[in-house]
Amino acid sequence: MARIRTIKPEFFTSEDIVALSPFARLLYIALWCESDREGRMVWKPLTFKIRYFPVDDVDILALCSELVDKGLIELYLDNFAVIPKFYRHQNINPRESASLLPEPLSMTRVNDASPKKSDAQQGKSRKGKESNRRVETRGDNDFEKFWAAYPRKDAKVQAEKAFAKLCPNEQLLADILAGIKRAETSEQWRKDEGKFIPYPSTWLNQRRWEDGGSRPTGSVSPLFGEYDSLMRGAL
Repeated sequence: MARIRTIKPEFFTSEDIVALSPFARLLYIALWCESDREGRMVWKPLTFKIRYFPVDDVDILALCSELVDKGLIELYLDNFAVIPKFYRHQNINPRESASLLPEPLSMTRVNDASPKKSDAQQGKSRKGKESNRRVETRGDNDFEKFWAAYPRKDAKVQAEKAFAKLCPNEQLLADILAGIKRAETSEQWRKDEGKFIPYPSTWLNQRRWEDGGSRPTGSVSPLFGEYDSLMRGAL
C-alpha cells in the first residue's frame, strides 16, 4: 500500500542523491511511498517496476542494487528492506498505522529500565559476550577470505553488511569461495577486463554463487522468480 510522503528541496543537492543515476533517484523517492512509518517494506523489485515505472524501459534489479550498494536501502531476513535514513526525510503522521513488519536486528532497541541482573546472571552474560566476540572474530576472518578472493574491490562496507547477513558457516563459506572461482572463468566476468563483474554486495545479496556467479547484472534472481510471470504480463 502506497503512502503520501514529502520531499525536501535539499534532497536534490544531497551528496548521496547526486551520486545516483536519475532513475535510481526516482526509485528512492518511490520507496518512501512504499515504506511504512518505520521505513520498512516488503522487498519486491518486480512489483516496484510495475507500480512505479509501468511504461519506462528500466532495469529494476540494477536500480535496486544501486540503492543497496550505496547504503540507502538495507535488506534483511528473506524479503524485507528498510530505509536507514527514513526519519531524516519524513515527518510521519501520528495517525499512521504501526508497522506490521519484523524489525531489522541492527535496529533492535535495548530497554535501559530492565531489572538488574544477579552476579550469577552477570557472569553468564560476560561468558556470552566473550563467546559473541569469538564468533565476530571468526566472521571478520571469513569476510577477509571472501574479500581477498573477490576480484572487484568496491564498496567494502556494503559488502561486509551483506556478508554479515548471511553469517556463513564453514560449508557456506566454501560454497561462496567456490562460486567465485567458477565465476572468474565465465565469459561475463572476463570480458572488457572485468567491467561487468557485479558489486560484491550485489553478488552476495542475490546469492549468485548458487548459479555459478556469472548471471548478468539485471537478470532475474531466483528470489524474485515468483513475480516474473506477473511482470512479463504487464510489459
